[in-house]
Amino acid sequence: MRWLAVTITVAVLVGTAGTPIEARAFDATKIDASFLTEVLAAPTADFDVIVRSVPSDSDKHADRATARRIEAAAKSVTKQGGSLKHALAIVGAVSARLKGVQVLKLTRDNDVDYVAKDQQLRAQFDPALDSAKAQTPGILEVNAPQVWSQLGVTGQGVGVAIVDSGVYPHPDLAGRIVASIDFTTASPTVSSTSTGDLGGHGTHVAGLVAGDGTLSGGAYTGVAPRANIINVRVIDATGSSNVSTILRGLQWVLANRNAYNIRVVNMSLGATPTGSYKSDFMATAAEVLNFAGVTVVVSAGNTGPLAGTVTTPATDPYVVTVGALDDNGTSLPFDDLMTVFSSRGRTVFDNLSKPDLVAPGRKMISLRSPGSELDTLFPDRQVVATGALTANYYRLSGTSMAAPVVTGVIALMVERNPALLPAQIKKRLKSSATALTFGTPFDRGAGLVNAYKAVSSVDPGREFAPDRVSDAFAKDMRKFIEGQPFVWRDLTYHGGVDSAGTSWEGVTWENVSWDAVTWENVTWEGFTWESVTWEGVTWEAVTWQSTDQQSTGAQSGTGASWDPVD
Repeated sequence: MRWLAVTITVAVLVGTAGTPIEARAFDATKIDASFLTEVLAAPTADFDVIVRSVPSDSDKHADRATARRIEAAAKSVTKQGGSLKHALAIVGAVSARLKGVQVLKLTRDNDVDYVAKDQQLRAQFDPALDSAKAQTPGILEVNAPQVWSQLGVTGQGVGVAIVDSGVYPHPDLAGRIVASIDFTTASPTVSSTSTGDLGGHGTHVAGLVAGDGTLSGGAYTGVAPRANIINVRVIDATGSSNVSTILRGLQWVLANRNAYNIRVVNMSLGATPTGSYKSDFMATAAEVLNFAGVTVVVSAGNTGPLAGTVTTPATDPYVVTVGALDDNGTSLPFDDLMTVFSSRGRTVFDNLSKPDLVAPGRKMISLRSPGSELDTLFPDRQVVATGALTANYYRLSGTSMAAPVVTGVIALMVERNPALLPAQIKKRLKSSATALTFGTPFDRGAGLVNAYKAVSSVDPGREFAPDRVSDAFAKDMRKFIEGQPFVWRDLTYHGGVDSAGTSWEGVTWENVSWDAVTWENVTWEGFTWESVTWEGVTWEAVTWQSTDQQSTGAQSGTGASWDPVD
C-alpha cells in the first residue's frame, strides 16, 4: 500500500546563470546536487521552487524580522522574473515558479540562503467500560485498553493534528473534529466541522488515533478514543501533494497550536531524501514544531526491506519515526514479524539510526471514508462490523497505519502528564518499548510501543538527539536563544575547539563562531524554549499569495493513484 506512508520525493534546488551555463554562473552550495543536475539539464524548463532568504540577527522583533525575510525572498524571485505563490514563514521562504536559468541566477543573489525544488509527494498506505470490547489485534497488543481501564486515561481534551488527505465526519469521531482546514483549495479557511476526505487515507489515520468504536460496539477503537482531531488537509484525492503545501499546513498548526491544544502532529507521509536532513525544509518545519512543544510523529516509509530507505522528514533526529510491525492477526507478540515494506535505516545521507520504534501496521482496521478514492479503488478493503448492515470501516496496511498508533499513545501520555516536553515523550516511548528478538535496531528501533508502560512512566529525563538541528533552524533560532548558557555535547569534539580555535569552555555569545561546527556540538535541548514567541515565525500576511494550484497533483505523470502495499 504505497498510500500508507505518503511518499514525497523532495528535491532541493539550485540557482544560477544564463543560457550557456558556466560553472561560475551559479553557487552550488545553495542547492541540492540532484536538483542542480536537473536544472542544468533543462535550463529553459519551468520549475516550482521554494526560495529561502538569508536570516538577519539585526531585528530582534520576530514578527518584523520574519516579514522582512518573506519580502526579501519575494523581491529576489520577482527580480528574476519568477511568479510568486505563497509565504512559507515557518522556514523563512516563499514558494514560486521560475525557469531553470532564473533558478540558477537566484543562487548568486546575496539575499538568497537556499533554493529547493517544490517536489511532489505521494501518500503511501502501507472509557474504562468499553475497554473489554476492543478487538483490533494491533490496538490490544500495544496495551491501549489497559490504559483506559486501569489508568482512566483516554486522550481527553488533547489535540492531535492529522496532516493528511482530510478526515471524513465519521460517527466514531462525532464532536471531536474541532477544526478543519484544506490547503489543497485556492482559499483555505478554518471550519468547525469536517471538510471531508476525498482520498480516504486521513480518515483511516484519524480513526487509529481517536476512533471511539461507536458503529462497531467498541470493537474497532483507536488508541486514544477521547482525543480531539484537528484536520489539516494537505493531500489531494489522488494521494498527491508537494512540499510547499505540507509546509503551509505545518505553519498553520504552529500558529494555532494553543487555540486547539495541539500537542502532537501525525505525518503519515514522506519523500525520498535527496540530501541530508540538515538542508531539508520539511525537517526544519518539524524541528520548529518540536521545540515549540508539539511532538511530531512521522511514518518511516513503505520502501523496505533494504537499508537506507527511510523517507524524509522521518530522517530527522528530532521527530519520532515509526516503522511497521506485522502482528499476524493476534494480540500477542510471540508471532510478530517486521513487515517487508517497512522502511529502515541507517539513514542514507546522515547514517542515523531509524526508525525510533515500531507499531502494528499490517491489515489495520479503522474508519472508512465512503466514496473516497481509496474506497472506490479497493472496495475489497471495506469491513462490516459484527451486527452492522453497512461497511463503516476499512482495512489498510503500511507505516502510515503504524504512526498513528504511536500518535495515540502520545495523546494518552499528554493527558496524564500535560507538562511533558517532546524530548521527554520520546525518551519514555523508547525506554518503555517492548523489546523484540527479531531484526536489528535499524529495522525495529527500540522495539514495540507499549502504551501502558509509556503512560505509567515517571522518568523525568529527556532524549538528547544524537545529531544537530537543520541549518535553517540553527540560523533562525539564534535570536531567540542568544544569551542562554551553552551545553556542549562533547568537549573533545573538533579537537576541543570551535572553528575559530576557541576552546569549548571559552566560547561565549560574544566570541562564538555561529557555524556548522558549533551547531554540531551544541545540545539544542539544553536551551530554554518555553519563552520563545513562536507566533513570530508564522507571519503570512502577504497580499501577493497566489491561488494557483498548478504544483499540486501527480508528479510522475503516469496517472497512477493510490497504490496500496498489501
